[in-house]
Amino acid sequence: MFLSLSIFAIWTDIHTLTTEITKTTKVDTKLKQIVLLRTLIQELQKERGLTNIYLSSKNKETLALLQKQRETLQNDIEKVASHIKSSELLCNINIIHTHVKDSSYTKVQAFKAYTHLIFNMMIETKKLLLFTNDQNIRNHFLIYQNTNFVQEYLGQLRAIIGGVLGEKKITRKQYVSIIQLQTLVENYISQTQQNILLTDSHIISPLQKKCFKQTNNIIHTLLQDKLSSIKTSPIEWFNISTCAIDSISDTMTKHLEHITQEIANKKAKELSSLYYHLFFWIFAIVISIVLSILLFNTNKKMLIKQKLLKDYKKAIDNSTIVSKTDKHGFITYANKAFCDISGYTQEELLGKPHNIVRHPDVDKKVFKELWSTIKKGKTWSGQVLNLAKNKTPYWVQASISPIYDNNNNLVEYIAIRHDITQIIELNKEIKNTQYELIYRMGESVESRSKESGHHIQRVAHYSKLLAHYYGLSNQEAETIFIASTMHDMGKIAIPDSILLKAAKLSNDEWEIMKTHSAIGYKILEGSNLPILKMAAEIAYGHHEYYNGQGYPRGIAKEEISIYARIVAIADVFDALISDRVYKKAWPLEKVVLLFEEESSRQFDPELVELFLANVHEFIKIKNQFED
Repeated sequence: MFLSLSIFAIWTDIHTLTTEITKTTKVDTKLKQIVLLRTLIQELQKERGLTNIYLSSKNKETLALLQKQRETLQNDIEKVASHIKSSELLCNINIIHTHVKDSSYTKVQAFKAYTHLIFNMMIETKKLLLFTNDQNIRNHFLIYQNTNFVQEYLGQLRAIIGGVLGEKKITRKQYVSIIQLQTLVENYISQTQQNILLTDSHIISPLQKKCFKQTNNIIHTLLQDKLSSIKTSPIEWFNISTCAIDSISDTMTKHLEHITQEIANKKAKELSSLYYHLFFWIFAIVISIVLSILLFNTNKKMLIKQKLLKDYKKAIDNSTIVSKTDKHGFITYANKAFCDISGYTQEELLGKPHNIVRHPDVDKKVFKELWSTIKKGKTWSGQVLNLAKNKTPYWVQASISPIYDNNNNLVEYIAIRHDITQIIELNKEIKNTQYELIYRMGESVESRSKESGHHIQRVAHYSKLLAHYYGLSNQEAETIFIASTMHDMGKIAIPDSILLKAAKLSNDEWEIMKTHSAIGYKILEGSNLPILKMAAEIAYGHHEYYNGQGYPRGIAKEEISIYARIVAIADVFDALISDRVYKKAWPLEKVVLLFEEESSRQFDPELVELFLANVHEFIKIKNQFED
């Protein structure tokens, strides 16, 4: 028996070690492919920029540079053809070249075609994270990913601004695109600097390079509507921005070198561990043989125990947290891992039902289904929230199976668990981070428009409270709390001369101001995140009127998103009840009268009724977040 167990243990241990070595090798192989892809991505980004300049100016000098760049890209593809699948890539590039050559592509179409191709190649780089759990490698690769996106968005800026300088004019769409791309660049640079703090690298930031500063100066000049003051030619811009992108590329190269070194170190450690384990198991085999000879004549009871051990092994192989109960559900065994995570000793657990670690928030239906399943002789699996002795909650992925003897009589139940608390908490942390970023973006937009200090906080709290009164779920109420902060996101594109004007706006200025709803929607639309989808609806609809007389679409009643109808009341209420630079706060009686008059005209009558019935609660929020 000892010999059999030893062989099984050896196979399991060696298999685990070789599997880890194989995984590390896959990471190394994938990294080499990414390095090759990165070269092609950089050349495609340059070609995109030159193509945009050429389509804008039809300049012979630009065409010559573009043809030279295409030759460079072709040579690079031929060099790496044996390492990556290049036939489809070549086909896609040739299609773009053909459309550009015969002028069947506009500048925008060519830009989108290149960008789509580049992003598909960049997605391949993300797959490296699927092959490794090593946190240090992951940290460096996250930095590489962020700088990869910085390089791409700078590349897009290079192309768009090259076209603007070539045509000597800028459209509203180009203006908004430049704002969005510059914001993305700054966000990714910020994330990269935070990720660098998690590593031991000392890599000099490329932000100090002269060309990087020149690039930023030109971008900020454009965003200040000073295109005519830019004396830089499209080719000069291309060279300056390429220098900045190359400085980012140098940083990426250094982080890839870190990853390469980490992988090499990991492989060396794994090989060393394999040799050590082989030596250990050879010694263990000798001991096992001796013990097997001594125990060869063990009585027949060992056969019964061996059968039980095989059944246990099936359940234990992939688990570290184990407990057993008798047929009535009372604990007969709890391993060390169970004691560690629950905080109870074995003495405290034995003879008790699993209710001892039950969390009060878990629905009783879960346990009813559990017992129904295992009493039928089946295995129950699911996620369960437990409560440790010190009242700390923890999550486990549990699998509970019945155990039978040789005569198929039920002997006991065995529960195998995996601690998934970190995964659950990480998901919560990611969601909270998303909410924090969105909230901060909303605050930054409001601060630019010189709104009152706590306006955005009050609108968020008003919206959440009114959502509860309306009967929306807790999840929707929490989401609208954050999404409402983005209701004026479109004001980021409104010129300061209009946005900050103290006097009454002219008709033309008012028409420009009204575009912020549609602009906000355009910025926020297209995301798969529920909170950004809601934010887009709110930005688009919070100036629509219930009777259809609002803007920008003139829709009415239920055509307007319920979330936008809620925020419309919250926004107007705070504007009226608070002091502004252009007016004093209205008395509550006057505010109530306005909402009564505008019910069914500007505002949803059902929401107005709920609001007015509880207006004292909204006043409490106003007082709590007084400017």
